[in-house]
Parts: sequence; structure tokens; C-alpha cells
Amino acid sequence: MRRERWGLVFMTILRSIALIAAAVPLLVRGQELPGIDLSQPPPDRTDAAPADDVPPPEPGRAAAREDGGPRGDDIQPLGPSGERDVALGDRVKAVQRKGFLKRGRFEIAPIFSATVNDPFYEKFGGGLRLAYNLQDSFAIAVRGATYTQYRSDNVREGKLAFQSQLLASQIEQLVMIDGIWSPIYGKASFLQESIVHFDLFLQAGFGAVWSATSKAPRNEGAHLAADLGGGVRFYPKEWLAFELGLLATLYPDQPVESVPATIQKVFTANVGVSIFYPFNFEYVYP
Repeated sequence: MRRERWGLVFMTILRSIALIAAAVPLLVRGQELPGIDLSQPPPDRTDAAPADDVPPPEPGRAAAREDGGPRGDDIQPLGPSGERDVALGDRVKAVQRKGFLKRGRFEIAPIFSATVNDPFYEKFGGGLRLAYNLQDSFAIAVRGATYTQYRSDNVREGKLAFQSQLLASQIEQLVMIDGIWSPIYGKASFLQESIVHFDLFLQAGFGAVWSATSKAPRNEGAHLAADLGGGVRFYPKEWLAFELGLLATLYPDQPVESVPATIQKVFTANVGVSIFYPFNFEYVYP
């Protein structure tokens, strides 16, 4: 009896294994893949041409519609404004042309000066400069000026401190021939509304100076002189410029006969206004 029972149990187990093995393929085949809808038929792509058969559009040209006009979806706008693509050289200038030209133009400039290196005898002057611009960066100028000397309140204190006479060369007039070189040119924004052109210049030359010893009773005449300086000029108009500069004038003089002659140094701060003629200019391209 026991053998029959074990035989039945063994046969039952074998049948169960066979049923499970037969049911597994059916369960796997009937399971749907998540995220894929198989209920709709695939779209018909028989009418669409393969992508490889469509020729690419020519560079810089939009594809044409059947009626001859450009297709809107093929136009490539350059930016948010929708402007069309143009040559890079027409949009960006790597080196822009100068906004102010001086070549071949005359210049007349009244100049006002004040000394900055003599705390005892202050000198104020005014003059006129006439120049011709051979190039935009170089000009030849003739400058004349006259000065008036004022005795400051520091003279009395200086004499008491040094216990002697203060020596000063009283400059009266000068005439100089200068070369003016402008190696640096630029532009600046003024109040974020306009562009002002400017340049930096160096000035050097030679000429003659007349001082208090040039007339009676000394009658020494004119003294050979040289000057050196520089500054900046702003050009708000085509015919107008404002100038700020610092200039040193050097000349030998002997203020008092009891002392040897020395090189007198007069440093002046200058403010000027330049007027150019012709009043306008034109660009000439080679």
C-alpha cells in the first residue's frame, strides 16, 4: 500500500511540473510590453522620399517653393531681428576709419598759459599758434606768446627764510618754431550720447625768448630757447578742437650780474582752442 501511495504522489508531482512547463510560454507570449502601443497600425511611409535622395540647399540661398518663392521654413534668420545673412565684412569693421582728419589743413589756436613751478613770481600769458598739418599725425607750427609777472604773497616769507634776494628771470615774450607729433588717436563716449575724438601729442622746438635782461639797462637781446611738452586735444566738431597741455621752456639767463648765468626753466599749463581750415574734410581712398 505504501508503495502505491508513493507512486501516486510521484505521478502527481510529475503532472504538476508538466503543466507548469506548458503554461510558462503562454504567459510570456501574452504579456504586453509597457510604454508601447501596438493597437495602432504603423504610419504609411511609402509616399515619403528617403532623406538621402533630397539634395542639400546651396550655401547662402534658400530653397525654392514650387511657385518660385523661398520657403519660409528654409530661411535662416541671423538674429532676433530676422535680418538675412550678409558678408561678415559688411557687418563688422575690424579697423574703423578715423573720425577726424587734419592732413592738409591749417590751424589757428589762441592759447592761455600759467606757470606752475614758481611759487614766488607767478606768470600768466597768452599767445597764438599757427600750424599746418603735413600729415594727420604731424604738423609744423609757429608760436608766439607774451607774459606778465605777478609777485605773490610768498615773496616776503621767502626772503625772510632765505635771508637773501630771490632770483627770478622775468620772461616777457617768446617766439618758437615747433614740431607737433600726434602718435595716439582714440574715441571717447560723452554722456553716453555722442562720440568725441581725441589725440595725444608731443611738442618740441626752438626759438627765442625776451626777458627783463633783454632791454635796458642790460640790453642783452634775445636768448636762444628750446621747449618740450605735450598734451591732449578733443575734437567735438569737424573744425574745432580743445587743448590741454604742459610745456617747458628752457633758456640761459643771468638775472643778476653778481651771479653766474643759469638755465631758466618755465613750466606752463596751457589751455587752447584750435580752429581748422578748411572747415570740413573728405576721405580720399587710394
